[in-house]
Amino acid sequence: MKKNSSLTTKLITAFIALAVVSYFGVQVWRALTRQQETTPVYIYRAEHVLPLAGRVVRDESVVDCTDALVELRRAEGERVAKGKAIATVYNSEQALEDARELASLRSRLEQLQYAQSAARDAEEALRLDSEIEADIVALHTARASGNYAALEDAADELRSTVLRREYAYRDSADLSERLEELDAQIRAASAAASGKYRTIYAPFAGTFSAVVDGYESVLTPEALHTMTPDEFDAAAPEAISGTAGRLIRGEQWYYAASVPEEDAAALRLRESYELAISGAELSFSVVVYDIGEAVDGRCLLVLRGDSRLASVTLLRTQSAELILESHTGLRVPKNALRIDEKGQTGVYCRIGLQSFFKPVELVYQGEDYCLVRPGGVSAARDSDLVLYTLRAGDEVIVTSGRLYNGKVID
Repeated sequence: MKKNSSLTTKLITAFIALAVVSYFGVQVWRALTRQQETTPVYIYRAEHVLPLAGRVVRDESVVDCTDALVELRRAEGERVAKGKAIATVYNSEQALEDARELASLRSRLEQLQYAQSAARDAEEALRLDSEIEADIVALHTARASGNYAALEDAADELRSTVLRREYAYRDSADLSERLEELDAQIRAASAAASGKYRTIYAPFAGTFSAVVDGYESVLTPEALHTMTPDEFDAAAPEAISGTAGRLIRGEQWYYAASVPEEDAAALRLRESYELAISGAELSFSVVVYDIGEAVDGRCLLVLRGDSRLASVTLLRTQSAELILESHTGLRVPKNALRIDEKGQTGVYCRIGLQSFFKPVELVYQGEDYCLVRPGGVSAARDSDLVLYTLRAGDEVIVTSGRLYNGKVID
């Protein structure tokens, strides 16, 4: 009985030893026979961001207008000088139709006058042909982008250019007769439209926006200085009656958001950052304009933008990211970094069936990756300089094992 127990113990011990040896043998065989694992190098930007949920604030005034038939004369984001027309107001549908007919007649008169001055000028005709081609391209571009305001403008421009091209070869006597007819029609149309419309002019120089949301007098640059985070978050728009849009003073705009006190403490007044507006694929250079007093652990952060006002005229409540820090470089896995016999940091890359060491300089360390830039390479030949310089698209070897320049790998 005792003898059988001893034999069983020996058999179990031998089986365990055989299993351990087999396991390590398999691992060694895999390490010797497996192909080298590689990963491509690519340009990458790492960012440390502060997420924000705030509002865009501008120094703006509403242009009051209670009439129903208003025709805007300015495009969104267009600069308007003081005293220049913003909109035209009509007292009836017929007055609007008369005004459009008058505008059409004046446009045709301008085209005929142009054609008369360029009559029988072959060079001018060729130039008009080129303009027609450019107008067609602009029309297709506007249609593809879904910008219907630009589409209408492009269609009008194409129509005008085609008519000028058509009139360019008319007989000068025919053109003179037609000009007289148009002039008479314009005088009659002007008399019919007289007193049926009025024009709204810009009270000051500014940037025009057609959309009014009621925050214009609630959220102002001055009000932001005294608002608490709770007051800012609770701010509600005023009721809107009739308007003809709004005018924005100056070139500056602001983005304000309530942020935790510890996040505000990491920022400094007048420091520059990049603000990325979520969903709009827009980014702007901004400076920290104001950091309000902390209330219940939160502060009102105000950022100021000094350019590209036309890009934010339609923005109000927006999520955004304040990019506090960014690094750009070639991304490689952290475990691919090696140090050669000269003490240089670099990575081995697979080129053909061989491995080559390419020195790098560390730019930034992420959780499992690094951003690097090519290190200095001493090479007598241009071909060696290309061979040992890390570039986007290179295949970095990430598996362990002994590597050296020129080593043949599977």
